[in-house]
Amino acid sequence: VQPAASNRDVNLDVGETVQVGAWNPDGTAQVRYRGAQWTVVLRSGPAGAATALPGTYRVAEVVGNRLVVDAAA
Repeated sequence: VQPAASNRDVNLDVGETVQVGAWNPDGTAQVRYRGAQWTVVLRSGPAGAATALPGTYRVAEVVGNRLVVDAAA
């Protein structure tokens, strides 16, 4: 059974896309999503942010008030 944080049947944000304009040095980004400001992190964590580029990302899971994302194909 898939955890609720990454299960689209439980969390409708999973699979949605967000636009990241810029990544912060700490591996986070701020995006506007569903009318609110959200913190975004790459699923691979802060180390992956060194190669993160602005663009479209897909929500893989929601952890608290953070959207964990993967690059959209």
